[in-house]
Amino acid sequence: MAVNIFDDHGVRFEYPAEWEIDESDDGTRNSVTVQSPDGPAFSLVTVDSDRPSPKDLVNEALSALKDDYPTLEASSSDEVIDGHATVGFDIEFFTLDMLNSCAIRCFRTPRRTVFVMSQWSGADREDSEDSLRAIRSSLEETDS
Repeated sequence: MAVNIFDDHGVRFEYPAEWEIDESDDGTRNSVTVQSPDGPAFSLVTVDSDRPSPKDLVNEALSALKDDYPTLEASSSDEVIDGHATVGFDIEFFTLDMLNSCAIRCFRTPRRTVFVMSQWSGADREDSEDSLRAIRSSLEETDS
């Protein structure tokens, strides 16, 4: 599979070449979304130079999802990204009679806090989860 490389805002990662990318800037917080053209799979990478608490960010994201999907199931995750231990959750919820999965990860470095949220569903191609995992595993902090 062909890949593109995103390299800005102090992070670099690979993503599938056919996926769409969108960036937004909100002061010290920059976000990049990559989305599958074949379904609802997406990954959101947010970089915040104010360095908020990773635990607070993942709990805020989980709370927002619980507001929309009160019956969701969440379990803690301890994935390592770019050598950094993350805090996060693996989440499953139903919408439109379809199982959706979500991985939320966050870590803080001396320069920034990096938040990653990946989501996919049964409607996605089989490789969407693998593509989203590959985005997380390729994520690295840069000097910029």
